Amino acid sequence: MGPEAEGPFLDLKGRGLTAEDIEKMFPPPAYFTAWIDGGAVPAKAELLEALASAFKFPAYFGRNWDALLDCLRSLPDELPAGGYALVIRNSGSFLSASPADLEVFAEVAGDARAFLLEKFKAPFTVVLL
Repeated sequence: MGPEAEGPFLDLKGRGLTAEDIEKMFPPPAYFTAWIDGGAVPAKAELLEALASAFKFPAYFGRNWDALLDCLRSLPDELPAGGYALVIRNSGSFLSASPADLEVFAEVAGDARAFLLEKFKAPFTVVLL
């Protein structure tokens, strides 16, 4: 399966990786890979919208941190896969307007990762490009 990461983040910035390289690391259909552009995600509101679209969250997604955690924990029910990767292109700009939101997102991603591994044996990795 995919590469191991320390916590939820796998920092691959500056390696010149392509979409094909990422697909080899997280091969479908074993993995569901969602992509977002970190340059378009300066703060929480944009992040929640981007994640809702990338992971195809249900219409009732509440666009808050608790709802994000609930939806990430429910990924195996909504998008069955052996693992999940969120690839953030332009990650140097990701949540640049709000370091506090980056901290909260890291916590939510870490909680989701632990839950998915424990309950479903499904890794969840945030890849920074």
